[in-house]
Amino acid sequence: MIAFLLRQRLGALTALCVIAALQVGCSSGGGDTLAGGGIGGTGVTVASVGTVSGFGSVIVNGVAYDTAGASVFVENVLKGSGDSAVVGNLLPGMVVRVEGRLFGDGSATAESVFFSSNLKGPVESLDELDSLTKQAFILGQVILMDDRTAFHNVSPASIAVGMVLEVSGFDDDSGRILATSVNKVADSLPPDGGVELKGVVRNVIPPLQSFAIRQMTVDYSAADLGGLGGSEPEAGQLVKVRGRLESANVLAAERVELEEEFGSRLFDVVELEGVIGRGEAAGEFGIGRYTVRVDRETSFNSLAPQDLNPGTRVVVHGPLTGRTILAGEIFLPERIRIESDVSSVDFDEKSLALSGLEPIRVFATATTLIIGIASAFDHIAPGNHVRVLGRQKGGDIVASTMVVTPSRNDVELAGPVESVLEPFVVVLGIEVDTSSIPPEGFRSEGGNPLLPEGFFEMVQPGSSVSLEGVLQGALVNWVAVTLESGN
Repeated sequence: MIAFLLRQRLGALTALCVIAALQVGCSSGGGDTLAGGGIGGTGVTVASVGTVSGFGSVIVNGVAYDTAGASVFVENVLKGSGDSAVVGNLLPGMVVRVEGRLFGDGSATAESVFFSSNLKGPVESLDELDSLTKQAFILGQVILMDDRTAFHNVSPASIAVGMVLEVSGFDDDSGRILATSVNKVADSLPPDGGVELKGVVRNVIPPLQSFAIRQMTVDYSAADLGGLGGSEPEAGQLVKVRGRLESANVLAAERVELEEEFGSRLFDVVELEGVIGRGEAAGEFGIGRYTVRVDRETSFNSLAPQDLNPGTRVVVHGPLTGRTILAGEIFLPERIRIESDVSSVDFDEKSLALSGLEPIRVFATATTLIIGIASAFDHIAPGNHVRVLGRQKGGDIVASTMVVTPSRNDVELAGPVESVLEPFVVVLGIEVDTSSIPPEGFRSEGGNPLLPEGFFEMVQPGSSVSLEGVLQGALVNWVAVTLESGN
């Protein structure tokens, strides 16, 4: 699956670079060329920002990078090189930047791996929003933790006020940090103990030598500004502040330095995992400080254009010009999509069932984005049509996004295959008889047509597939099945 994904991305990169070369040029990043419409033997340079999902190399955004020769930097300090440095300094869930190369044979090599936390400081308050979600207030920042968060040296239940945590994650458009990694540093902050905070500079007041990162005021009057080139902080800069707490909402900075998601080098292609934020012009959306541009060449893997809603977490792949990424591919970190009309709603446990897809139960949490004709779970009614993007927890689905629309007969069931016995496939506990699907309804990765027998030669337990159907009463008439690339 990874080899296919890389081939797909590299093919998209070639086409994008032809377009970009006619406009602004396509960065060589290190002397590589895309001669004759192909990819040079030394690969293409890449900077990939995303969560660490595995080791044995380092896996980021579905790509396994060989780290045998990689330098590892933590907070811009070199910690060593090679696999041992990776395992010794990085943890699952941390948001990192990998700089390296992608090759046409599906392999990838990391030259450098960088980690910088969002913050390190004491918990000021802690609330349980539901059985899967906690909210903490740290250094003036709202931190959301749920079943997608990796916890290290601490369990969710044992987190307490005063505990010093190192948090890594993604900012959403409302200013919250969606924690992907939480690491306990200490049970309490010692007197004059140091704290760290990363964020975008706002509300600069030069006479007071202060600025704000969300609700935290930063006093930089005594700070080393060498990391800013000796200049004063400017609104819109992404900075890392190290210092000590003067009060609950004032951080006395000892050092302020610039941070850049993709560093300062030029790359042939970048990958950015993050949360869709502000609205942009037609064909554009924002992730943090970056604008993502979508065109007819953009490939959608595990989602459709209609899924690009504010609050949805995605990975974008394509060339970067300034702060604009021309998307060659967009995909979801989470692989599950289901949609149908609502057959029943349980408001007490915040769950629903979908027609034709029983016995699946879909649960909403405090972090579930609900949009459309219903903006809250309590507004969803039987007969509404719901499209769910989410993740599997046990035999249930936890929704990251629910899009609620009036009733219609479209049905989708997308996720990992549990078992296969032609003509049956079992996905998310639903046994689907594919004998009703016409021959032209079988598709390979990338959407190319397949003969039914070819499909069953390729599909196996663990494969990702998308099944499309039409709701007829309480039953589904399945009309298409597509193999999807896995990350």
